[in-house]
Amino acid sequence: MTDDQLERSLRSIGKGCFVEYFCQFADLNLCNSDVTELLMRQEGYTENGSRTRVSQARRIIRSGRAEDALRNVIQSDRIPNYARIAAKARGLLSRSMR
Repeated sequence: MTDDQLERSLRSIGKGCFVEYFCQFADLNLCNSDVTELLMRQEGYTENGSRTRVSQARRIIRSGRAEDALRNVIQSDRIPNYARIAAKARGLLSRSMR
């Protein structure tokens, strides 16, 4: 996955959504449909939008670019609730680097 593909995927997911649901996206014990239903229920996303978010997030993780994605979010100060999202992204990043 190139840097451009990573950026496009993050925009498709929503950087805040990627961080908020990172653990669910990364948990391969949860099937795509379970995470899709969660996003629809919790965020009110459409089914198609939820499916896109799940597939793009899991694509980032499968390609080994999760840490790069979290760094990208931390550097993106134009997302809603930036301080809280960035703090959560930093926590996820520090756990993944252990």
